[in-house]
Amino acid sequence: MNKKIMAAISMILVFSFLFAFTGCNSTTEEETTTTTITAKTPLPTDVTTSFNEEESLVITDTTYSPEQLAANTVTIFEYFNLHINELKGVKASVEMGQDKSIGKAKDAEGNEVAMSDNDYINAAITTLDSYMLKTDGASLEYGEDLVPFLPVKGASYVSAITLDEVESATCVDTDGQRVITVTLKSPALPATIEKAYDMGNVDEIMAEFEKANAYLTATKPTLTYKDCQIIITANVETDEVHTIQYVKNIDVATDVTGQGSLADMGTVPVTFRYSNTVTYTLDRTNPAETTVAAE
Repeated sequence: MNKKIMAAISMILVFSFLFAFTGCNSTTEEETTTTTITAKTPLPTDVTTSFNEEESLVITDTTYSPEQLAANTVTIFEYFNLHINELKGVKASVEMGQDKSIGKAKDAEGNEVAMSDNDYINAAITTLDSYMLKTDGASLEYGEDLVPFLPVKGASYVSAITLDEVESATCVDTDGQRVITVTLKSPALPATIEKAYDMGNVDEIMAEFEKANAYLTATKPTLTYKDCQIIITANVETDEVHTIQYVKNIDVATDVTGQGSLADMGTVPVTFRYSNTVTYTLDRTNPAETTVAAE
């Protein structure tokens, strides 16, 4: 009897250990949740990106034909104009920052062009990039009127650009953020630029030349607007625009004539690119509601 009891107990212990080890080796799979972002206004995106794990490269592909891209430009531009114009009635605080630079102009093929044949003039113009250009910002408090602050300043609209003035309009949606890039036709007409922008000009640069009248003089410049863009960033789910970026590039052509000790220099044709990018960041948070919530 004792042997049978001992055998039974041994069997129970064996099964107990088996179950115990089974419990130790089992793993609980973590539940993974995928958040699906639904766009309030679905738009065609003509650029797709994928990650090549083997080469650790991000691959960017344009997947549409020229005909489809042209159709996308119409759809995306209509979205752009609609939502950027709505900003005039938005309640938000706004921060404006800008970046200015001077560099080499570009030809029709996009190749850089030498500023001039004179190294002295080239060095003087390049120095303006860090010495003279101001990049002061500005801000607007929540509740103030946005119309006189956002381009076009003082007007009752934000954008009056038409489709005929646009080279392309692209849309990229990533992680709930939508980036619309509108590229103006190059060279852009001054009338188009006046409607699209109200910031930055080359007057301050030409004024710098006037300070050196004892050594050189510059003729009235010819301005060519190239590669100008307006970029908006919006929330995919709400269509609310929270960033506007105006990119203006001006190719400046002038003649510089040496004076005084530089008279032997003669007259030198000069061409350079003046770039001005202004970014407006909107915060729609009502400070009064934030204060109440904190109390």
